[in-house]
Amino acid sequence: MGKLLEKVASPEILDAAWKRLRNDKAIWRPGIPRSQMESNLVYHLLNLANELESGTYMPDPVRFFPVNKGDGKQRIISFFCLRDKLAQRAVLTVLEPIGERIFHHDSFGYRPGRTIDMALSRVREYMLCGLTWAVDADIESYFNRIPHKPLIKELNSLIHDREMILLIKRWLDAGTAKRGFLATPQGIPQGAVLSPFFCNVYLTSLDNGLSSKNLPFVRFADDFLVFAKSREDAEKALRHVARSLKKLGLSLHPQKTRVVKCGPTVRFLGRKLPKQKRENAIIAA
Repeated sequence: MGKLLEKVASPEILDAAWKRLRNDKAIWRPGIPRSQMESNLVYHLLNLANELESGTYMPDPVRFFPVNKGDGKQRIISFFCLRDKLAQRAVLTVLEPIGERIFHHDSFGYRPGRTIDMALSRVREYMLCGLTWAVDADIESYFNRIPHKPLIKELNSLIHDREMILLIKRWLDAGTAKRGFLATPQGIPQGAVLSPFFCNVYLTSLDNGLSSKNLPFVRFADDFLVFAKSREDAEKALRHVARSLKKLGLSLHPQKTRVVKCGPTVRFLGRKLPKQKRENAIIAA
């Protein structure tokens, strides 16, 4: 067994994971309601630990439910049993510190100690530096389109643990609605504990690519702004982002991506951007 899974199966990690999920009302497993699991809590936690340690753990069947989106399309939500949520929470507890060592400082979504307010504060910093134009970007159907093979490659380079990768593959396969026998496996389960972490792992190469081109940005999951001093520079940044995402098997949402002048007409993470200050005020600051 890999060292990471050994840590995941430890009493300390499983206990911490259980404390995070103790108010979750999902069933423990098919045929085992939560109340029955709680009456034999130690037994079920020890059994889960043994399965993780021995490599015999297999996810239970996942339920899929469509949810209507604002644009008239549907999002498929995956509902895992509590046992699988607990195992994923334990894995996240172990993997999160590893990811934090490589994630970009201008990525804010789904990371410990980082908030929407912090992301918006960073946006204001860039605007005060005279970056008055932006690419207001949205990745089309991001969670549904992340291809499994390149995602696994990124995870492999991050964690170097064969048993952990095999476990993650099982969750990806169980939590993704099947698209056909010959279809390329893609999509990460929306509603899974680990999916936001996978999101950040996969987009770290985009973040680093933007930095290498000196393109300031603020990203929150699949929603991000790339800043520039002029419309022309912003248009160039847009083309760079489109090319970078294509290499990742992704694309920008054509109706939700635009080059804009920064200001209150632009909403990011549900908030209006602040007004642009006069050039002399910026210089004085």
